Amino acid sequence: MRHLIINADGYGFTAGTTRAIEECIAFGTVSSISVNVNFAHAASLAALVKRHPGLSVGCHVNPIVGPPLLGPEKVPTLVNEKGEFLYRAFARRFLSGLIRLEELRAEMTAQIEKTRELAGEAFSHVDFHMGLHRLPTLYRLFLDVAAACDVRRTRAHTYVVGMESRFPRLCHAAHLMKRPARVPKWLWNYCLKAWALSRGMALPDRRVEITGMASRPERITASHYSAMLKNLPDGFSEFVAHPGYVDASLKRWSKYLEPREQELRVLLSAEFRQALARSDVRLAGYRDIPVTARLRRVPQPLRREHGTANGAEREAWRES
Repeated sequence: MRHLIINADGYGFTAGTTRAIEECIAFGTVSSISVNVNFAHAASLAALVKRHPGLSVGCHVNPIVGPPLLGPEKVPTLVNEKGEFLYRAFARRFLSGLIRLEELRAEMTAQIEKTRELAGEAFSHVDFHMGLHRLPTLYRLFLDVAAACDVRRTRAHTYVVGMESRFPRLCHAAHLMKRPARVPKWLWNYCLKAWALSRGMALPDRRVEITGMASRPERITASHYSAMLKNLPDGFSEFVAHPGYVDASLKRWSKYLEPREQELRVLLSAEFRQALARSDVRLAGYRDIPVTARLRRVPQPLRREHGTANGAEREAWRES
């Protein structure tokens, strides 16, 4: 059977993204969301879940942008002189060992527990803002925190590009070969998926993408989304959506702007909703992914105060 999770990232991030995601949920084209709970607009989550009890809700762990959920004085290596997260400097400072892992663990844990408190039984999964948990060393901490918080599901970063094409596999291969540096990162994602599975996490089988969405918003069309439905393989596929209304706050915190409004138009289009209804694809949420394995906790103390990656790990990430 073919299942599609359309997961909207960024609920709570800004007023514009929050309103857009709520509209898509009400329209019936978004089945799952990930919440930036460190922003004030996330407070509306509890009311949203009451209106849509079948929704899947995850924590979009975010030590990257905005204010920390814990006070800045509790996570001094995670914030700048304004008391805000480091944004573009996060990866460099993490890889350089300038971020204390205990502070990062505490902020991640606080965000997950806050999301669970607001979402209640709808709480289903955990992922990470901008996917930066895939940095060397950080993914282990991410899995440790998920296990400690008893979160059973997470995102699979193994992806297939070109789902709008008549020949998705060829399109995906061409996408990788266009920039050979993409290949090691693609393989790295497979390693991370295997690692998560070995720890007892449940994941979608894959993430699916339409070619060039970030750089070519004109490719974000209802016809391409409908073609994606026809090309989905069996199992659970996740399509990560970022619908939003562009406002001043979004311009401050993100570079992904114009495509958000185009994504919103497609997700609110009658054409795409009808294509979903006519297809044999079941719109699913993270709560539908079976959880059978027991979580494997690794209660090992942190070996170092800071998050320095070793030389081999650092070079592997840079090459990807």
